[in-house]
Amino acid sequence: MKAFSDPTLFSKHFDIDPEELSKAGLIDPFLDVDTQLFIDPILLEKCAIPLISGEAHAALRSHFGNVFRLLTISTKEGDAPWKAAQRLLELTEAPFNGLGYGKGDRDGTSRPDELRDTILRTSKEVVQLGEADPEMISLMGFFEENVGPDTISDLTSRIIFPQLAQITRGFCLAHKIPVRKSDASPNFALPHFKGQSGRMRAMVLVPRDIVRDLPMARDWSEVFAATQENKAIRNRVNEFLASIARPTVADRKAALRRAAMQSDEAMNEFVRAMKEAAKYYDPAQDILGYYKLRQILNSDLNEFLSHNRFDGSKGPREIKRIVMETIDMFKHHVEKGNLWEELWVDGKPKKERAAQLIYYAIADCYCRANNVDISPEAHMGGGPIDFKYSVGYNARVLVEMKRSGGQVVHGYEKQLEIYKDAARTNYGVFVVIDYGDGLRPKLNAIRKIQKAREDLDEEASEIIVIDASPKASASKRK
Repeated sequence: MKAFSDPTLFSKHFDIDPEELSKAGLIDPFLDVDTQLFIDPILLEKCAIPLISGEAHAALRSHFGNVFRLLTISTKEGDAPWKAAQRLLELTEAPFNGLGYGKGDRDGTSRPDELRDTILRTSKEVVQLGEADPEMISLMGFFEENVGPDTISDLTSRIIFPQLAQITRGFCLAHKIPVRKSDASPNFALPHFKGQSGRMRAMVLVPRDIVRDLPMARDWSEVFAATQENKAIRNRVNEFLASIARPTVADRKAALRRAAMQSDEAMNEFVRAMKEAAKYYDPAQDILGYYKLRQILNSDLNEFLSHNRFDGSKGPREIKRIVMETIDMFKHHVEKGNLWEELWVDGKPKKERAAQLIYYAIADCYCRANNVDISPEAHMGGGPIDFKYSVGYNARVLVEMKRSGGQVVHGYEKQLEIYKDAARTNYGVFVVIDYGDGLRPKLNAIRKIQKAREDLDEEASEIIVIDASPKASASKRK
């Protein structure tokens, strides 16, 4: 989630019940920022919407199949079949669908030609093994370090755009949402909205059961589990990694590549295992909090507001008062209400982003009420800070949020200070979400650092701990 404020959901912009999108099996996207979910092409066949599992899946296989046929007859890079395959593997950014890494109001970008050729070279190796499944291209992220989920997602989006457009148009007509053709969408009538730049943008809706939060190409635990049934692949991977004390993702990808490419049979088994293991981002588990964020933004936000009013123009100290109240409100709902439940799944803490997104939804209410800008993941020179609050150029307060099981000491001692220095502010708040997994030594360490800075009359960042451990139901609490 890149920096944005006052986020607008598709349902709110077009004044429809978000439940209608849910019943249609579609994501309710933000119009002003992308959600870090990605279309996984190997999920198309499993989609509950027949147009996707049938026609779109067939279009994907046909498209990649043509790439494979061209690579089969190509004798060297740069010959006519190779150039034709390059044209088919166009990596320009897909039409806007609210998914990916960037802001919603941005021009499509083209990825480096070298990345495209890397995918083609690996595909050529697969073809030479005898593997004929065209969906193999969608698994390139397992083998190539620079092939990210956004690349595969955008490539898939471009191929199945006609089907996504048809689903979008059908939903919009059924709910009286205006659609039209434009320069942004010359062949399909789609809903439009005005982006932050003032330009009109066309968009497509995406089925929620074809997206993942992090494709298996980057999640080694899922890859490992999926390949355990194949003894040959398992043994080869373990053999390649045996001499490496702490294998990196790149090491593991290299090992998996070598194991899968040892034979046509191994490659076939690898593709089969990956396709069977693929699962979509489950709204019921919502490990990143995306659906909870939408729920809060569509609810009565008054329950998250206080009667206090602030004047951000008074400077960073006043902004810090706002910040502390947003954190207090979040802390109250986690510790005294049932919001802690949204931070756990299957008895384990959800990913750090879940807490950040839910906090953001609450904090944004305050910011709108008090004319303060909140920027999630604003880049501050040393990397992305979790939240930056500001009024004008000089009044800034930063908030960094960490899980108790994460790098708490480094985050407080180094990370937040680098961000503060880059933002030219002395005001920072360090929030630790305590899941009951051994925070005490880390907390003692950062409090010593805080005291040492205070003893030197330095501005030491606030430390706030939020108890997110599981709690009894409200009716059973004393």
